[in-house]
Amino acid sequence: MENETFFTLLPESIKGNRVEANMEFLMYATIAFGFADKHNLNLKNACGVSTFENGSLEKYFSKLKRKSTVLIISPALAANPKILNSFIRKDVTFRVIEGDYLIKPKLLKELWIEEAKTATVKFPNAVDYLIKTEVLTAERKVNSI
Repeated sequence: MENETFFTLLPESIKGNRVEANMEFLMYATIAFGFADKHNLNLKNACGVSTFENGSLEKYFSKLKRKSTVLIISPALAANPKILNSFIRKDVTFRVIEGDYLIKPKLLKELWIEEAKTATVKFPNAVDYLIKTEVLTAERKVNSI
């Protein structure tokens, strides 16, 4: 069996509602373990977090081994460049359940930055979130991270 780390980033919409967060993580865990069973994977170091505002990012990534593969539900949940930088430092690869494909966090970060360049026109509802996660500056310009 191939070892995989299961790490999911929960959407910020559930922030502060512990029961919903637990239920959502349980749903993600069920999906991940089902995927692992189907693909003969052994899940290690499972964890999930919704925000990183009140603590050190390093404690969330401390169990993550260098050059490991991280099973993740959707790359769309990893929009925060600080989070992606932590994954990049560990040199992990995302194995995305939706579609079962591999992507490096550095490439995902580049894709987010490209999308952010047109976000004010294409996705005006997402602009506040992109500013909060520091993808865009307060002036709505792409942050050079």
